Amino acid sequence: MRHTGRRLPACLAAAALLTATACSNTTAPTAGEKSDTLTISVWGVNEDIDSIKAAAKGFEQANPSIKLKFNKTDCGADYAACKTLIAGKNMSDVLVTGSWNLNEMANDGVLADLTDKMTADGVKTSDFVPVVIESDKAAKDGKYYALPMGYNVQSLFYNKTMFAKAGLKEPAANGDYTYEDLRNWARKLTLDAAGNNAESPNFDPKKIVQWGYYNRIAIPSEPGYSPVLWAHGGGLLGGDKRDQCEVEKPGTIQALQLLQDMMWKDHTAVTPQMEQQTPGYLRWIQGKVAMQQGSHEQVTIAAQQNPKLQYDMAALPKGPAGNATLIQVHSWAAYAKSPNLDNAWKFVKYMATEGAGKQMGLIPAYKDVANGPAFLQAPGEPAHLKQAQLDPAKWPLARTNIDPTGQLGTVLGQDGIGPALTSLITNKKTAAEALKGTCAKIDKILGS
Repeated sequence: MRHTGRRLPACLAAAALLTATACSNTTAPTAGEKSDTLTISVWGVNEDIDSIKAAAKGFEQANPSIKLKFNKTDCGADYAACKTLIAGKNMSDVLVTGSWNLNEMANDGVLADLTDKMTADGVKTSDFVPVVIESDKAAKDGKYYALPMGYNVQSLFYNKTMFAKAGLKEPAANGDYTYEDLRNWARKLTLDAAGNNAESPNFDPKKIVQWGYYNRIAIPSEPGYSPVLWAHGGGLLGGDKRDQCEVEKPGTIQALQLLQDMMWKDHTAVTPQMEQQTPGYLRWIQGKVAMQQGSHEQVTIAAQQNPKLQYDMAALPKGPAGNATLIQVHSWAAYAKSPNLDNAWKFVKYMATEGAGKQMGLIPAYKDVANGPAFLQAPGEPAHLKQAQLDPAKWPLARTNIDPTGQLGTVLGQDGIGPALTSLITNKKTAAEALKGTCAKIDKILGS
């Protein structure tokens, strides 16, 4: 259940539309019982969990007196699942949390402060990608409550064969192209059953066989649309604490209108109805979508489901405010009331440093590992992996989906922007009409 691509609706759309799935079979020593067995909450599909267990083997070899017990649970992906475990005195010693809920968990005293342990053991924040390690620092006190496992970056994946057949130059890997370029390409890359593209007067939007573009606005999911909003000078919540409504800013309206127009005016982007039939990322994997915005897990899915797919990736395009992308961070954290806190710290430190690798298919946050054979030099990776996935983390508008107030889920739900987004993506209202008055609702949530 990585927090992007196919697995996002179960989690950050969880933060977005609160649709998390649960599957808990956790067992752990009762709080207060010290043990030589370290319990670890993990979540995701089998490949995700297997990757974590594989990385942990080095820890087991180096620490034979510490036994590891992995418990599959939504705790960490979904804070509510952690609360259930805590109430039942079944909370694990270690968990995988994320940038979307770390602050809320730190505020409630669930996560152990690791700052002093980092200093004592010489763990340097400079060894991690800056924007990523910063997401593990709590807004309340500036202390570190986790260490990064890895992260996802939103990039543009594109079908090389489709670009060649359309006579189009491939997107600049470093993001030196615009959203207007992307929109124009999508028109040329969208085809109906007769082979007409979306620019043709004979184009039939009811018989589309090849879509030009897919964005997760069709769900809707924040990682899909937020980078577009930021690139246009807009956003959902602004300020250091994400407590300032930006939904009615001109840039937000402009960006969302662009995405709506690509779905309903140009007929080049996958709509919510089509998304329900077959998710857009799968349409891209199947060779039925030319471009999609997504994260690195698409590489794994393509290798598994369509290894002959000819594709590459590029950094996201420029908007009026510049290039922007969204970064989602998964992190290792220790339960503050764990009776095995010293061993929990040893494990967290190992998995974030020596044991760092492609855990859960993520980009390693430990810089030396990211630049080596575990990621950048790994076989089967796209040609422009560095430009599309690593370099954008340095952009001024590369932002993590941190939630300092713990209110983002409510803001994105039915009491906040949810109804406006539904009206927009179903083409019932324009962006300006749909968003009008939304900040008043959001301000009420933030002030509660």
